[in-house]
Amino acid sequence: MSDLFAFGRAVDGASDASYGLAGDMKKTQYVLQLLGSPGQADTLKCLLTAIEMGMETDTGVLDVQAGQQASEDYLALSPFGMVPTLKEAEYYVAGETGIMSYIEARGLGKRLPPKNAALLAEQNYWSDIACTEVGPHVETLVRERVYKGMEGAAADENAVEAARGALVGPLDALDAQLGNDNTFIIGNYSFADIHWTAYVHLLYETGDGDLVDHRRNIKAWFDRIRTHKSFSGQNIVAYELLPSLDDIRNNRLSSVEIDDF
Repeated sequence: MSDLFAFGRAVDGASDASYGLAGDMKKTQYVLQLLGSPGQADTLKCLLTAIEMGMETDTGVLDVQAGQQASEDYLALSPFGMVPTLKEAEYYVAGETGIMSYIEARGLGKRLPPKNAALLAEQNYWSDIACTEVGPHVETLVRERVYKGMEGAAADENAVEAARGALVGPLDALDAQLGNDNTFIIGNYSFADIHWTAYVHLLYETGDGDLVDHRRNIKAWFDRIRTHKSFSGQNIVAYELLPSLDDIRNNRLSSVEIDDF
């Protein structure tokens, strides 16, 4: 069985006792490994969380177009084929929810989830809207506009138009939520912003950024997100590490390196 996590600094320094889970070690010694796909929103959410929480992370690419997520090696790590998967030392966790929660709990500085119960509920509400009402349609656009082109096939324009049409309602709702010059979706920066950032970014990469540009409040929020420095205080802009269309086509993911702790 091949080791899908044979990449990055964790492997280079595997024999170094400074790498591991011991609580008395500096955060700079915890190099996470994230195995995912640059065209998949859940992978981007986990990458964003690592950057925002100041957690150094090496990335490896899973070839989902070739079905690597259904391989015996990957299913040994993620029995239901959930993508992405995270590794730290000998610990593995699969799927966006578990990974984002794990990174957030391990991270530096402030907590992403609001302490106020009402705001926490609103964060989860807007995160759910992103995942259930936006995610499937963005996935369709990525498949039709990007992946099919990589295979030399034409996009199904009916599927594209249906996906774009289905996004009108949730995008209008978010635009209203971001009214009155709200800086972030539910007050301070939260998981809700991370979920929506991944989807909106992919809309621009598929050529569907007009759906955002036509909505003044979302556009202003996204312009702020593009220059927003790490939530935990590091001098790094999370958005700058997200994959471009060229990265998606060439299966490239940036790693997270932080030098100002």
